[in-house]
Amino acid sequence: MFANYLVTAVRNLARHKLYSFINIAGLMVGLTCAIFILLFVRDQLSYDRWIPGTQNVYRLESALALPGKPAKPVASSSYPAAQAMLDQIPEVQARTRLARQPTTLLIGNRQFSQRVYIVDPNFLQVIRLPLVAGDPATVFARPESVVLSQTAARRYFGNVSAVGKTIVISRRRCDDIGQNCEIKQTALAVSGILKDLPHNSQFEADVVIPNTTAAFPINKETRENWFWLDRWSYLRLAPGTDPKVVTAKFKTVLDRMIDPSKQLNVKVRGSELLVPSLTPLLDAHLSTDRFGGMTPPGSWSMVWGFGTIGALILLIACFNFTNMATARAMMRAREIALRKVVGAERRQLIVQFLGEALVTTGVALVLALALTEMLMPVFDRVLGLPLAIHYVQDWPVLLLILAIATAANRR
Repeated sequence: MFANYLVTAVRNLARHKLYSFINIAGLMVGLTCAIFILLFVRDQLSYDRWIPGTQNVYRLESALALPGKPAKPVASSSYPAAQAMLDQIPEVQARTRLARQPTTLLIGNRQFSQRVYIVDPNFLQVIRLPLVAGDPATVFARPESVVLSQTAARRYFGNVSAVGKTIVISRRRCDDIGQNCEIKQTALAVSGILKDLPHNSQFEADVVIPNTTAAFPINKETRENWFWLDRWSYLRLAPGTDPKVVTAKFKTVLDRMIDPSKQLNVKVRGSELLVPSLTPLLDAHLSTDRFGGMTPPGSWSMVWGFGTIGALILLIACFNFTNMATARAMMRAREIALRKVVGAERRQLIVQFLGEALVTTGVALVLALALTEMLMPVFDRVLGLPLAIHYVQDWPVLLLILAIATAANRR
């Protein structure tokens, strides 16, 4: 019986070639656009969700609100801020910080200009980025250590194991007033290899060193300056903690620790001048990375906008099918009447028309996937994102698209 319905559906498609071509082509284009938009939206929503243990991790952010001027939000914070929260707010279980500096690396007689990421020794324990060599708890146990990404390790040492090798950081240092400068060199031992991070992450990390190293000493001014917002700070809160409660407590800490009248000669409370906020790590890419994140930011407006456009394109393609089916209603009415005369039941007619819709939609989906694969390199170059369809993992999405198109086709 099923084979008979399938053969009948294929014969109807073959008999009305122009009608079938218009329906399949319209659905194919609509599904192709919807698939591309779906891949983009899924990519934007996936940022940092592959990092384990991030449910209670937040980024500490700041907004500098000078009197008479609009507040200027930034995604970073000062050096003492995260430590003060850890020391004085019980709900804060751990803190870690990250800064970056351009520098020169010396490997043998070769020289590389490189951006170095400077972190607290516990960084890989709070932000659990994957290591292919080394232990997150001990890679930064020694001050003069360095962790390289897989790509950086191959660039500097080829296919030889980089663990235990030496990298020299060459940096120009001056005194507090910018004078008496000299070139200082610090040798660091490679203690771990970081797995290359995927593009859907707010983190960048090719060369990572602890902030306990002599290569980048933290001077007294940096340790005590609450308004030098030059690093990203991350906090792990106790499970079930409301970040608004933590922010409110931190405001009292700011009022106690900062005296704006002495530092900036303004008569306001510290929490009114330096307004803190906590953003969940998983939301930072789409919400606050535009205020100075490490990687190009996303946007919730773009995600919702593209998602709506994709749904509308798919609906238009389905409505096109419905309109075409309505135009052939009289011809199909005669066919239905003849089938009833020879004994066809209502259930059989429903199955036949559903079968035709499934065949049409199935052919359109297969062609749409083929067209998507052909256009994927162009799409990747335009967006700068290495998107791909994983057919085994994405089968629920493909079935959802097929079900939506088939349901619309029934109408």
